[in-house]
Amino acid sequence: MAMEKDVEKSTDSSMHHEETISYQVPPAEQEESARLNLQTILAFVSLCGQFNAYILTLLIPATTLSYINADLGPDPNYTWITVSWQLGASILISVAGRLADIFGRRYFMLLGSFLGVIGCVVGATGQSINQMIVSGVIFGIASGFQEMSYACIQEILPNKYRMHGVGIFDCSLIIANFSPLISYAFIANVSITWRGAYWYMFSLHSCFFILLFFCYNPPDFSMKHRHDGKTKLELLGELDYVGVFLFTAAATLLLVGINFGGRQYEWKSPAVIAPIVVGFACAVALGFWETKMDLKYPLLPPKLFKKVRGFVMVIVVCFVGGMLYYSMTVLWPRQSATLFVPADKPIMRGIYANIFPLGTLTAGIIVVTVCSRIGHEKWQLVGFMIVQTALIGSMASVGVNDKAQAIATVFLASCMISPPQLISFTMLSLGLDDQTDIGIAVGLAGTFRLLGGAIATAIYSAILTQTFNDSIVGKVRNAISQTGFPQSSEAALLAATRLNTPAFYATVPGMNAAVRAAAELAYKLAYVDAFRLVFLVAIAFGVAATVAAFFTVSTDVRTKTNKRAVVLRNEVNAKEVDAEGNQV
Repeated sequence: MAMEKDVEKSTDSSMHHEETISYQVPPAEQEESARLNLQTILAFVSLCGQFNAYILTLLIPATTLSYINADLGPDPNYTWITVSWQLGASILISVAGRLADIFGRRYFMLLGSFLGVIGCVVGATGQSINQMIVSGVIFGIASGFQEMSYACIQEILPNKYRMHGVGIFDCSLIIANFSPLISYAFIANVSITWRGAYWYMFSLHSCFFILLFFCYNPPDFSMKHRHDGKTKLELLGELDYVGVFLFTAAATLLLVGINFGGRQYEWKSPAVIAPIVVGFACAVALGFWETKMDLKYPLLPPKLFKKVRGFVMVIVVCFVGGMLYYSMTVLWPRQSATLFVPADKPIMRGIYANIFPLGTLTAGIIVVTVCSRIGHEKWQLVGFMIVQTALIGSMASVGVNDKAQAIATVFLASCMISPPQLISFTMLSLGLDDQTDIGIAVGLAGTFRLLGGAIATAIYSAILTQTFNDSIVGKVRNAISQTGFPQSSEAALLAATRLNTPAFYATVPGMNAAVRAAAELAYKLAYVDAFRLVFLVAIAFGVAATVAAFFTVSTDVRTKTNKRAVVLRNEVNAKEVDAEGNQV
């Protein structure tokens, strides 16, 4: 997009009464039609399919994880089935976004979609935990390409409809958001149990791949480089290979160390400290490399990070938003299953698990109907962050008898968590000097959102486990103090209560119905203490995001024109124009 300048400044009070990103719009852009043609609509629908495929690989493995471990394990490494997804996705999102900015997006998106299909087959036929981890790795790599959809939809839509687009995009997740419930239905009613959920995912991924193949035709390499005349070999020689290596090493080591901590190893273990320290060192080296070297196509363009309020602060909001969003997808199913739904009701557990994802549907509607109309994105971010922080903090007061409060709060919180993420994506894309950087800009937002989720999940899991272990002994002793349970069997009862299954309770000498009921209540009360502390800690993250949101800068209304960043390859006369639609 042609831009004469894009700097952060305070505009005239008669215009916006707040700081915005200033943008001079050529008159020709104002005259361009904002009507969407059939090719654009079909491309948008195909990208919605890829986003659903991406979310399916997040939700279904997470929902079926314990059942997979029970069937193919037990294996202490089973959590890496989902951790590997975080690793692959967070790393590939930015790298794939940058490569697609340079070479074109179609074949990268098709590769991600095809890998998703392969991951489904590998998972559905898995005979060991290691094979399921391989499936998770493939899903992670595929998701790194598929989350590019956020950038893809924005560049094919008129600028003024970008926020509408990301809102509708989120609404389309109604397909994926029912997957936890569908997974539990397979587990409860079909002989192949969790494998049925993977085959269901395979069928959807296959359909989405076909839709993408026929309907998504973004600018190809020749359209992107008609003016500079560069060949693929020339561009391959100008890629930032050192930056890619340092970025991959930093993200991988940091995530591995974080996920080792409190799980496979203690936080003070060298196996945890070493990868975190080396990963941090790689991140520092990456910063020096990107800023000091004269790179033609830097992986992390320094010009983006120089815009502190227009870019860096928005990324911080995405990072902390990820800490709240992705961790809630883990915390709420566990909390609801522990406190409110017995293990012999898997369908009901699926319904409860679906409350948080379905709130994102409402969030998408809010973005389309409200957020896209009122502008003042900075203050929208601040407002949403304040409300979601208050709601998540209020979850600290939920006890074993507060089912209605928990359901209402989780649903409202999910309605508040997604809009800041979607608003941030449009703020980043419309604030770019050069729209050819949209892949890396939105990709970095995705990377930091996933990193935030991974870090928060590790922190929350460690707090949850430690607090539960600290509380359970006292809770059990108080619960059985009036039951006459023999003290000699107390150790066995404590061991059984930690696992909280009928089979383990049956092995405890002196067990009866009253003692078991008391132990089950003690188990819940110990988790009430654990979840309370987790949600109180989450308040600190929400406050940090609110402060960052306050220092962002709204998008100038003059950027919201009819202009599109690119034209599709299969549009009329596409062969006669470059990627931006300019005649050649």
